[in-house]
Amino acid sequence: MKLFNTLTKQIEPLNPINAPQVTIYTCGPTVYDYPHVGNWYTFIRYDLLVRTLLESGYEPNWVMNITDVGHLTSDSDDGEDKLARRATKDGQTAWDIAQYYTDYFKQALIRLNFIMPQQLPKATDHIEQQLNLIKILETKGYTYLIDDGVYYDTSKFPTYSDFAKLDIDEQQTGTRIEANQQKRNPADFALWKFSPISSQRDMEWDSPWGKGFPGWHIECSAMCLHYLGETIDIHSGGIDHIPVHHTNEIAQSQAITNKPLANIWMHTNHILINDEKISKSLGNGITLEDIKQNNISLEALRLQVLESHYRSQSKFSWESLQAAQTRLLRYKNFAVLRFQVTDINLPTQSLDILTAMQDDLNTPGALLIVEKFMDQGNAGQLNHQSIVTAIELIDRLFGLDLMKQSDISQKLKTLIEQREQARDQNNWLLADEIRSTLMSHNIGLRDEANGPIWYYLS
Repeated sequence: MKLFNTLTKQIEPLNPINAPQVTIYTCGPTVYDYPHVGNWYTFIRYDLLVRTLLESGYEPNWVMNITDVGHLTSDSDDGEDKLARRATKDGQTAWDIAQYYTDYFKQALIRLNFIMPQQLPKATDHIEQQLNLIKILETKGYTYLIDDGVYYDTSKFPTYSDFAKLDIDEQQTGTRIEANQQKRNPADFALWKFSPISSQRDMEWDSPWGKGFPGWHIECSAMCLHYLGETIDIHSGGIDHIPVHHTNEIAQSQAITNKPLANIWMHTNHILINDEKISKSLGNGITLEDIKQNNISLEALRLQVLESHYRSQSKFSWESLQAAQTRLLRYKNFAVLRFQVTDINLPTQSLDILTAMQDDLNTPGALLIVEKFMDQGNAGQLNHQSIVTAIELIDRLFGLDLMKQSDISQKLKTLIEQREQARDQNNWLLADEIRSTLMSHNIGLRDEANGPIWYYLS
């Protein structure tokens, strides 16, 4: 299996540290709102990664974190905690907000048919681990205190700028990092933020440096190291994590362990809507509920994600999602061919989409292979076993649950038989009446040389 490594900027073979196990850490949601479709694109793509690893004989150990504290409204360690701001807006506690959206996210993973991560750890459950890492960094001389918290001194980590190819000398106020006059270097970041003296936060903890809460970046390092070890096989997230969050994770983790945090770094590209990046701040964050209200299935969203490569800048539109819904119907009608194809004299043919998926998750290439295979099935060139085996493989790799498509009732099958008898007797009026009855039951017919093939109309 080959994957593009952000660290080296090239496609590399996957060489797990402890094969067949593959350790994967994915930066998960900040649970202050409903995830938008751009978030789901990222998470679905890493579900596809895990599915491909499983099909390739690996044993993925997948950890996706839940950020329920410490993610501030700017990368400069300024502004409100996103959960605290939402809690104030809704008149609830930050704990209430975190619990509600965490529960929603976990249920949404089930609704979207995810392979569930082995761990979904919450930042607030790992404060002790985070404090321990900060203590180690302090002992090693990587930290300093200013009025609002404990900060990481990026000048002590000589390769800080390498991962994201940052030009530290050109960082100015208002660009990547806003100025904090007490910070030693513009890129320095908070490991621990102090609580305001004038008020009490919902989420705050005692520490050797004062009451407060963790910085966003130290949370991921703590959970990654705790569950997966000092060096993991794959660290994954969105492309927006590269210049700040993942750069800071590398700096603090490697300062602690003196080892690479991950051998392969994977990043999904942005999703655009109306040529703008999808984000809650822009107010264009379409949710799963919006999709359902438009009578589009969540399986169609999965299929739409497959249509673009994870490293390409994808465009979302309702028109493209509706097209994915139409395409999904074609997949479902291929799945029900297994109830109708009985010709055992046809040679068995295999669907080779795993090779495409093993090539840096080439989902568009995999879909082209599927389409050609379905054309063969619709042309009567595939036997029953070939169709069943193909559907099972598509389900395992894509998570579409096509095998759940059920056969029609015996009553409808009898109608199809009666229509054939009417056609044999040139009773076209009765045949058309039966076709209309079938259509009222959402069933269409395609007359083939070996008999009619039924399919779903919607």
